[in-house]
Amino acid sequence: MKTSMLLLPLVIGSSVVQAESEPLDWRLSFGVHDFQVESSDTFGAHAAISLDTVTDGGIKLHANLDTYVDRDKDKLDPDHIPIWFQSAYYARGNWLTLSEDLKLDWQLDLRGKRNTVSSVEKQIKFYPSLLLDYARPAYGATATLGMGYYFLEIDDDVPKERGYVRGEFGNDATAWMGDLGGYIMLAPGWRLSGGVEYWADGSETLETNYRAALEVNTPGLYKDSVLTFSMEQSHYNLDHYDKWPKDYEDYLPILPWDTDTLYRLYLTVPW
Repeated sequence: MKTSMLLLPLVIGSSVVQAESEPLDWRLSFGVHDFQVESSDTFGAHAAISLDTVTDGGIKLHANLDTYVDRDKDKLDPDHIPIWFQSAYYARGNWLTLSEDLKLDWQLDLRGKRNTVSSVEKQIKFYPSLLLDYARPAYGATATLGMGYYFLEIDDDVPKERGYVRGEFGNDATAWMGDLGGYIMLAPGWRLSGGVEYWADGSETLETNYRAALEVNTPGLYKDSVLTFSMEQSHYNLDHYDKWPKDYEDYLPILPWDTDTLYRLYLTVPW
């Protein structure tokens, strides 16, 4: 099953590090969301499970799986099953300490999503990277540069209506990525963060992703809990899937949109 495959790295990771690491930090998240595609809003609820730990060698390990249930009324995809997934796993270690506040880290990431209402059937990003991290209590910034594997598969329902034949919907590449991010503490327990991520195959853009989040510590709701409002927007280059030249009289792109935006409001608690 798709869900069990997404959970597998989380389960394996926890069993590997449990014997030789700090205690495992398990957390649960619950919330609501709006998945926006052009003028269409698809509302729903979601839940997530995450795991963080640090090995005896100082390597930070993270795993996260989000499950979304949509109230799919707009029918962007005429045959959409309104359950979809996001996952993120990484290992991160220090390479160079440049100063008390500035470090150069290495990081290995595996991220993906499946079955979105915007017709992303499957996405995989797997890459090693170097991360320059400047962190102070009140503010900080990161710059990341990596090279790895990028895969995007489009669901076949909407493309079939636009003259595309089943089997033309997967595109993969050895790609490079860059990411710039930062955060600022607005007040004690109030953290605002944001960033932009860019993927390209040589000089050809694959995807640009924008993100922002406001996190508020909420011990009054639950001990060690955090309330988060976040936005994540993805802009995809779908030219790789074109069946016709753009100047062709009957040209249609594979999808009638190339951008989706996810808004979330959720509470994270220790487990």
